[in-house]
Amino acid sequence: MATAAHGTSYRLVRDATGRVYRVGESPRDIMGYGRLVMMFLPWIGMMLASTLEYGWGAASATVAHEYHWSLTTAFWNYSVYVLFEAGVSYFNGRFRERATWWTPNRAMLTAGIMVAIAYFFLAHSAAPWISYAGYAAVGGVGSGLAYSTCVNMVAKWFPEKKGWRTGFVDGGWAYGAVPFIILYATSFNVHDFISILYMTGAILGGGLVIISFWFKDPPKSWWPADVDPIKWSDDKRAWSLKHNPPAMRQMTTPQMWRTHQPKWMILEFLFIAGTSLFGVGFYYPFAVAMHLGSVAIIAGATGFAFTDGVGRPLVALLSDFISRRWAEVIVYSVLGATTLGSLLSARAHMPVLFVIFALLSGGTSGSLFVLNPLMVSDYYGTDHQTENYGTIYAAKIVGGFYGGVVAAYLITGTSSYTWAFVVAALMAFAAAAIAAAFFQRPTEAEVRRAMGDEFDKQSQAAAAPPSA
Repeated sequence: MATAAHGTSYRLVRDATGRVYRVGESPRDIMGYGRLVMMFLPWIGMMLASTLEYGWGAASATVAHEYHWSLTTAFWNYSVYVLFEAGVSYFNGRFRERATWWTPNRAMLTAGIMVAIAYFFLAHSAAPWISYAGYAAVGGVGSGLAYSTCVNMVAKWFPEKKGWRTGFVDGGWAYGAVPFIILYATSFNVHDFISILYMTGAILGGGLVIISFWFKDPPKSWWPADVDPIKWSDDKRAWSLKHNPPAMRQMTTPQMWRTHQPKWMILEFLFIAGTSLFGVGFYYPFAVAMHLGSVAIIAGATGFAFTDGVGRPLVALLSDFISRRWAEVIVYSVLGATTLGSLLSARAHMPVLFVIFALLSGGTSGSLFVLNPLMVSDYYGTDHQTENYGTIYAAKIVGGFYGGVVAAYLITGTSSYTWAFVVAALMAFAAAAIAAAFFQRPTEAEVRRAMGDEFDKQSQAAAAPPSA
């Protein structure tokens, strides 16, 4: 037994595989309130930070009209945003896991300030570079800090039941933008341009600043005191554990990359992120270009974002039953098929069918942002989750260039959306094939090779007297 700095005793427990659990401290001992707070506040944070990404498709037309931008200029802004939003994730994780001064609450506070600044810059972007530097770079870093802090919080505070909870929190990233998509589609014009952008920045940035003060990580290897980790890890009858066994060890990022899975994960993520971000950015302007009518345009765009968020916990729950791997195969295949369905129904001028395909496409579009962090924690543990997943999430940068500026060039170069949709669908099918062929969990021999002496040291630590 040992005593933590807050005065509560804890002990280290080792299961049959040698994994270590820190048991004895309740969430109230650690932070003064229950751990449900660390599910609902990250969910709110995700909703607040998502509009820079999910609202851009609806806002871009008015912004481009106000500043006389072309479609490619507008979506360079989107791609640069993704570059910074995804790029900051690894560094946020590295600082969070290694630097005592960079805590989750400071990351969220910084995120709120940067998101508010981003909308100020967008309101005064007389030249494209101002928006690229202010909205895309500053706003991208801000929303990326919020995203990577929130999405990895659930696995740390709910290590024994993280499946649908991760999906629930992650879903806020999509449907949180729905009110602003409706606002941009119905009321955003050159007359209210600055006031609406100021209001958006104040609401989103201010909200992130307010909730930041309650964010806190548990100690490394923390485990809820009311759940016996030995019985939990031995219970192979549990449907989630049967298909998604817990990680054998808590692996660092270099150790993780010595196994074979991450190189395939990053390629899969690159492809499916391109499909997902293409849908986020282009379903609204595509529906406008196809003259589907205002009802179908708004229903398709908002429906895509809404089902994108609602679908995430459902996909996570599905993965508990059939494994993360096979859930990826199924939902990515469905995303590819419904992407083609959206194209064909719009070209046939069938607005109702387009909305149905948009809803189905949205429902699977965000699945990568749930299944991949769950898979990383299942394979490599939760102690270094933010940093480990950050290296995979960085592939969103490349996907963002297809989902933004490359697709815009393809659309303007061919004077049609057809090839942009076809390529997006093929990328989804490629991601499904990669998951089916290469996503087996690391074997004990592979983990031993990757960790070296650290493999046995972690299990031996449970037998040694712990220190606070």
